[in-house]
Amino acid sequence: MTARPARNRTATQDALIGAAGEVLARGGFQDFGVNAVARAAGCDKQLIYRYFGGLDGLVAALGARQSEALGAALEAQAPPGPPSDYPDLINGLVLAYLDVLTANVTAQKLVLWELCAPAPALSGFARGRARMIAGWIARRQGALTPPPGIDALAVNALLIAAVHQIVLARSASQTHQPASSGSDAAWARARAALSHLGRRALSS
Repeated sequence: MTARPARNRTATQDALIGAAGEVLARGGFQDFGVNAVARAAGCDKQLIYRYFGGLDGLVAALGARQSEALGAALEAQAPPGPPSDYPDLINGLVLAYLDVLTANVTAQKLVLWELCAPAPALSGFARGRARMIAGWIARRQGALTPPPGIDALAVNALLIAAVHQIVLARSASQTHQPASSGSDAAWARARAALSHLGRRALSS
């Protein structure tokens, strides 16, 4: 059998990853499967097995793609100018991550899947996200250090977990009722509270 041209293989893989993201964003992980993705991509489901080894491989590829997307968006969302101190550095990260995750429904669904039904295929997304966040900090940290006696890694992890909770809870509430000025006010309060908590937790 004649080998499929590389450009067609790449295009098909991209189409399948894109379709996987659309299916996940629309229906969540409960409705995610090879048949749904193949239908959305307009191709034979056997291509998922040929190019990704099955659903787990496709999920891993989608997670890698979403880690890259979050990283690029986080770089674009970086606060202007250098941070004044370590709490300012982390506060900038947390609020920027809050914004980019809010804008990425597919990444939200992956985080929700990871929390509700952990699977080996999702581990790459978690690792990629952790590397992306650590790299963002390292590129901006310079000589800044946390105050003595503070477990910055633990605090940072809890702040990121808080971002996940806030974004997923907001997404769930908007699914059941339309956004309103009241929800906007609540969102502003959540952002302010998250910023306040981060600064207090990382200050001596």
